[in-house]
Amino acid sequence: MNKYTLSVIFMFLLILLIGCGPQGGRTLESSAVTDNPYAAAMQAKAAPRYALANGCFAMQTLATGQYLQANDAGAVAAMVSDLASATPFLLRATTLGQYAFYDPQARFMTLAASAEDLASGAEELIAQLGYTVSGVGDFVDLEPTVHPAADGVDGVGEGITGGGFALGEALRAGPRSLVMQSEPVDASEWTVDGDEAAFSINNTLTGDVLLAGDNHAGFKFVPHNGCAEFPEVQLNASGTPFKGSNTDGRVFGYAETHMHLGGTEMFGGRLGYGKPFHKFGIEHALGNCAVNHGPNGDLGLVDVAVNPDQGPPQHDTQGWPTYTDWPSYGGQIHHQTYYMWLKRAWMGGLRLMVNHLVANESLCQLWPIKGHDCNEMETMEIERQLTLGLQDYVDAQAGGPGKGFFRIVYSSRDARKAIEAGQMAVILGTENEKVFDCGEFLDVPDCSEVSIDADLADWFDRGIRAIFLIHLYDNAFGGARLDDDPAITALYSAGNTVDTGHPYASVACDEADAIQPGEAQPQSRSIFETVLLMVTNPNPLPPLTGCLRNARGITPLGDYFVNRLIDTGIMIETDHTGVLARNRMFDIAQARGVPVFSGHTGTIGPNKDSDRILQTGGIISQLPDGPSNEAISFIQDLAALNLELFGNNEQLASGLGSDINGLHRQAPPRADVAEHPLKYPFKSYDGQVTFDQQVSGQRVYDMNVDGVAHYGLFPDYLADIQMQEGGEDTLKVLFRSAEAYLQRWAKVEAARSKSAVR
Repeated sequence: MNKYTLSVIFMFLLILLIGCGPQGGRTLESSAVTDNPYAAAMQAKAAPRYALANGCFAMQTLATGQYLQANDAGAVAAMVSDLASATPFLLRATTLGQYAFYDPQARFMTLAASAEDLASGAEELIAQLGYTVSGVGDFVDLEPTVHPAADGVDGVGEGITGGGFALGEALRAGPRSLVMQSEPVDASEWTVDGDEAAFSINNTLTGDVLLAGDNHAGFKFVPHNGCAEFPEVQLNASGTPFKGSNTDGRVFGYAETHMHLGGTEMFGGRLGYGKPFHKFGIEHALGNCAVNHGPNGDLGLVDVAVNPDQGPPQHDTQGWPTYTDWPSYGGQIHHQTYYMWLKRAWMGGLRLMVNHLVANESLCQLWPIKGHDCNEMETMEIERQLTLGLQDYVDAQAGGPGKGFFRIVYSSRDARKAIEAGQMAVILGTENEKVFDCGEFLDVPDCSEVSIDADLADWFDRGIRAIFLIHLYDNAFGGARLDDDPAITALYSAGNTVDTGHPYASVACDEADAIQPGEAQPQSRSIFETVLLMVTNPNPLPPLTGCLRNARGITPLGDYFVNRLIDTGIMIETDHTGVLARNRMFDIAQARGVPVFSGHTGTIGPNKDSDRILQTGGIISQLPDGPSNEAISFIQDLAALNLELFGNNEQLASGLGSDINGLHRQAPPRADVAEHPLKYPFKSYDGQVTFDQQVSGQRVYDMNVDGVAHYGLFPDYLADIQMQEGGEDTLKVLFRSAEAYLQRWAKVEAARSKSAVR
C-alpha cells in the first residue's frame, strides 16, 4: 500500500470523522484449504456440465422432446417441436457448474420475484443503518476494559443488518415467475448437474426445478447457433504462453510480489469501486461506479488528491463499455485487476503472484458509506473468499476445475507444478495494521501468545503463506517505519494515535543505527516510558529536519510471533517495519536460517536495510516508484540494486511489486514517448505471444498515451522497458524472479519441517 497516497487519504477522511461514524456488518464464513488443492483440482474428473461453459445451445426437455422458446414479451414458454424455432441460449458460466442463460436479445432467464426492487431497497436502507450502529461499537472499542460494551453495540448493529437481509428474503418469498429480463439478479443463476443423457437444471437461489411439470426426466443441451455475444473485454493477444521449465529445471517467468486483488474492499467496500470478476460479467464487475461514487462521481475525493489526471471529484461514472475517465494509471478508486486483464499479464510472462489481503480499520471508520465491517481480519476474509471465487470463475470459463490460468497454491511444490503446467501460481498473504487483531492501546496488547497460536493455525489452514507483522501503525508486535518526509510521518503519527492512543516515539538515527546485528533491541515500552519519549523526543513536525527512527522495536509478543511464523512455515514480509524492529526480525531469521521478503520497497539500497535482507538469503522486489514512475526509472533502480548490492551478479533475481489496488499510482507514459513510442503489435519477452493494443468495450488502450491504466497493460510496460537502453538486462533479472521466489519459499518450508521434529 503506497505511503504517500495513504497520507493524503487520511487528511481527506479525517475531515469526515465528525458525524460519520465507522460502520460494521456481516462477514463470510471461512473455509480451510485441502492438503494438496492443486493436485486435487488437476485430478478432478471434468464433469460434462463444466464443458457447457460459453456454448450455444437449445434446451430440449426429455419428457416431451420439445424445446424452450422465449418470446419477445419476455415469457419463457415451452414448447416448440423444431430446433429452428427454439431459442438459442448462451450458457455463460457464473462459477463451476452454474450458469446464466443468455438469449439473443441480451436477456437473462430469471425466476423473478414480484417484490425484487422493494426487497433490494429495504436491504440497502436497513443494512446501512446497521453498519452505522456497528461502527459506533468499533469506534469506541479502544482498549480491553470497553470491549464488552463495544461488542454489545456492535452486536446490535449486526442484528439490525441481519434483520434487513431477513426482511429482503421475506419480501422475495412470494410467487415467482419464469421470465427473460435484461437486468440479472441472484435468481438469474441456474445450477446444472448430471450428464449428456439427462441434465438437471435448478435455480441456484431457490432450488426450484426449471419447468417442474415437464422436467421430471431432465434436459438435453442441443448445439445451436444464433446466440448473442456475451459482453467481455478482449485479450488482444495471440499465441501459446510458455509452459514447462528451462533446460536446467528452473521455471521461467516473473513474480508479482505485492498486489491486492481485493483492494477495493479494504475501506468497507464502498470507497473504491469494482471487482476482479462478477458472476454476471464485466457490466457488473466494472459497470457504473455511481453506486459508490454518486451520480456525478462527487464522492471520488481520493482521486482529487492522488490522480494527476483528475481535478474536481466529478468524473464520468460509466465504466463498461466506454471507460472514458477510468481506470487510469493515477487513479486509486477504481479496480484495475479484472480477470481478463490478469490473463493478458499472464500471457506476457507473469507466473507467480503474491496477493496480499489488505485492510486499514481506522481509515475505514472515517468513510461513512459501508458495504461490510471495518474489522481488519473480517475484511481480509471477505477478500480471501473473493480470491477463491475468482479461481472458480476462471476455471469455469476454461471448462472445469484446474483448467484455468489462475491457480491458488499453498506450497512451493504445488506452485512449481502450476507454473510448469503453464499456469500462474497465486500465494495468499496479509498486509494490515493489526494482523490477528493484535493491536495495542497505551501499550496494552489486544492479543496473547495463546490467541496468536490459535489464529495462526486457523489462518494457515485458510491458506495464508506470507504475513506483514507491522504496517503503517505501531501494534502489539512492534513499531512501524517512519517516513523520510517529516510531514508524512506527522500524518501517520495522527493515525497511530487513533489506533494506539499515542503518536510515534522517535530516536535519532545515529542512536538507532549504532545497534549491531545480534545486539539486544529495545523492547515494548510502558505507557510512562512512551509518554516520556513523546515529551523528550516529540514526533517530527514540518519544517523539522533530521533523521529519526521509531523508538519502538520488537515487543516480546513480536519476538514470539516471528519465531512462530518460522515454526509454521509462513514467509515474513519486512516492508513497513521500523528499523529497530526490522533488524531484530533479521537477527531471528538469520539465526534460524530462513530468508525474509521485501516485496515492494521502492528505492533500493543500503539505507533500506537491503544488505540485511540479502544476508538472510531473502529476495527484494522492485516497486515502480521512480521520479516519474515509468520504464526508465524502473531500469535505473534495478541497475542500482545490481551494482550496489550484488556487484553486477549475473544471477540477480528481482520481482515486480506493483501494489496495484493498494493505493499506488502505476506507471505513466514515458516523458520521451513522442520521439520513441512503443510500437504495436509487439512480442512477449519469450517471443511466443503477440500483443496488440488492448480493447475494453469501446476503449482502446495505448501504453504511449495511457501508461499502465490497468493490469492488462503490464505486457506493454515490459515491452516498453525492453526497448530502452539497459532494458534487456532488466528483463533478464525480472524473468528469473519466479524461480528465485520458489527457492526461498522452499527454505521457509524446510524450517517448518525442522520445527515440527524438535
